[in-house]
Amino acid sequence: MMLNRRGTEDVSEFEQQAGPWIALTRVFVGLLLLYEAVVGGWWKVGTISSGPNPEWLGDEAGAAIVSTAEQAIEQGTYGWYATLLEAVVIPYAPLWSSLATLAQVAAGIALVLGLWTRPAAIIGLLYFLPVFHFGTIRTSPLFAVPIAFAFVANAGRYSGLDAILTRRSDAIGRATRLANATGVFPKRWYPGAAAALGAIAVYYYLSVPMMEETRIALVGLELAVFAGLTALGLVLVFRGRETIPVAADMIRIFVGYRFLHEIFVRVDPGLNALPGWASADAQAAVFEAIAATHVTPVSVVIETLMLPAIGVWVVVFAIVQTATGLALLVGWRTRLAGAVAVGYLLGLISLGFVRLAPLLLMGTIVAATIGGRYVSLDAVAGRDVTPPNLPAVLGAPALGVAVVFVSIGAVLGVEPGGYGETTGAIALVMLGIVAAAVAAGTGVDRLSTLESTDRLATSADD
Repeated sequence: MMLNRRGTEDVSEFEQQAGPWIALTRVFVGLLLLYEAVVGGWWKVGTISSGPNPEWLGDEAGAAIVSTAEQAIEQGTYGWYATLLEAVVIPYAPLWSSLATLAQVAAGIALVLGLWTRPAAIIGLLYFLPVFHFGTIRTSPLFAVPIAFAFVANAGRYSGLDAILTRRSDAIGRATRLANATGVFPKRWYPGAAAALGAIAVYYYLSVPMMEETRIALVGLELAVFAGLTALGLVLVFRGRETIPVAADMIRIFVGYRFLHEIFVRVDPGLNALPGWASADAQAAVFEAIAATHVTPVSVVIETLMLPAIGVWVVVFAIVQTATGLALLVGWRTRLAGAVAVGYLLGLISLGFVRLAPLLLMGTIVAATIGGRYVSLDAVAGRDVTPPNLPAVLGAPALGVAVVFVSIGAVLGVEPGGYGETTGAIALVMLGIVAAAVAAGTGVDRLSTLESTDRLATSADD
């Protein structure tokens, strides 16, 4: 088997073309994980000025976990999970608090660097899936889905240290290849795993009507969708479909579902939501709050162009979300619908929707660029769904934008957990993170060119 120019095993042409977007998504997820740990809604490490969050690290370590666990129990979470919280989590909350902080930071750093990506992704999933049952129905699934994609795609092979270390013939190279082994499970196990996941999906779906608290009921709905799509993906791969485009299509369906979910299920607007079909008065209140805490140019735009015509903007938001959500769900004109969805989310981030929109953007980029090959109307119609090119010429400008935006955001001040008070600064940092991810994606071809001059000139038969 010949090593390809990325220093890894041979991959398909589709996968080669998807490489820049895989790298972009991996770095995006890693940076958002680190942001979340430092100053995000569930911040732990804190900044130099704030210091660590005392409810996660320090004398009060574990307080955040205890309060969240008790709230989940009070709201009527799953009986088996309540028992687990009472017997294992709450009594040892300080230990779990330290482990959670370490896991999030380690996974974030590893994903940014592309170092032992699959173990890092497993750590990330082991962090978010249990936390999901607390009722964190926005953060957890929107992190878990792209992290799972990073695992499936073995994303460190693209502009990551895994691509370099895998080429080594010493113990480090062998350890890296073992850590990121492609054959994690024998393929003959896939049908059984799919059946088990299907049963899990049915369990969570049937639990929804039994939950009195809306948040817990939505946990069941999200996990049913997550498990069901994973089962479908395993079946498709078992039947000979390529793994990465299958995973991208499962994310495409999930993203379409989430766009529609934010319209028809969670209709209340806010910085931690999408506009949806909310009333004009409710939307106006959100934008007034944003204008009060955003940078001056954006505040002026909101006050002069948006608030006076908020009724029109409500309709525009609703049409865009509904149309793109439906199109991505069924895979119709995936590239066009995905491009609109990405542009829409970037626009929302710029306007100050700095919580849900960046998280949803991670999966939307995968859906827009790699999805559509299977389980889609595009596949039925025979449309070309080749991953679009990410021009290398964008690398330097994107990196420059990232440095400038993050620097300005830092100067303006980002308060830990204060996405309702320092909206403008956070919006700039989020856009800077996106730009940094783009720069990483454009580096795939340049890194490959460098490696092609000195790659291992060995081969082995399959």
